Amino acid sequence: MDSTDSDRVVRLAVAEALARVTDEDSLGLGESDAVQRLGADLRAVLCRALDNRVPLTTPDFVDLCRELGLNREAFDLLGHYLMTALLAHHVGPDALIRVGVLLGTVGRYLPGARPTAPRNGRPMPRRRDVRADNSVVGRYRRAKLPEHLPNPPSWTCTGCGREWPCATKQSQLLAEFGGARTALAVYLGSCLVAAAQDLPTVPLPRVRLRFLGWLPRARI
Repeated sequence: MDSTDSDRVVRLAVAEALARVTDEDSLGLGESDAVQRLGADLRAVLCRALDNRVPLTTPDFVDLCRELGLNREAFDLLGHYLMTALLAHHVGPDALIRVGVLLGTVGRYLPGARPTAPRNGRPMPRRRDVRADNSVVGRYRRAKLPEHLPNPPSWTCTGCGREWPCATKQSQLLAEFGGARTALAVYLGSCLVAAAQDLPTVPLPRVRLRFLGWLPRARI
């Protein structure tokens, strides 16, 4: 991907992701100036992530996210929308891995969600975090692990103990998602991002091959 295409993809992906979280008020930024600052810095770090000749550095961006009061949960949601937008632009698995590592690195330095303030001296009942329940890892941690599902942080298969997705799960995923290749790629891309954070010693090309390399290529 040349620099012109990269810049265009970054602009479109960031605009789409920010539009979704702004519409939902998921980030709690409110002021348009804050959204513009976040968008400008996000575009800058994404351009570096898509250029594999440039080292991934995030301190300035982390400082901005902290200044704007973003917590880890809100940033994860923004990252989800951003990865979904990038997948739609076919940036390639290597770029997705670099962006996933970037998002994971930033998220680790952000605070968790603020505890709910007490009411009349009594703590507020804790609301269930639906986004956490529906996240890639959350779906598999809140109940008994069925067979052939990922087991973070080792990312082995709960059914056979092999690296996930194992051959059996690959067949199951193709059947479960049918012809919806984009939806399957989004799901596996989310898993890839989480696994890249949990398995930092595994080379990125191997992570890419493991999660995305087995997908059937689209027929021309």
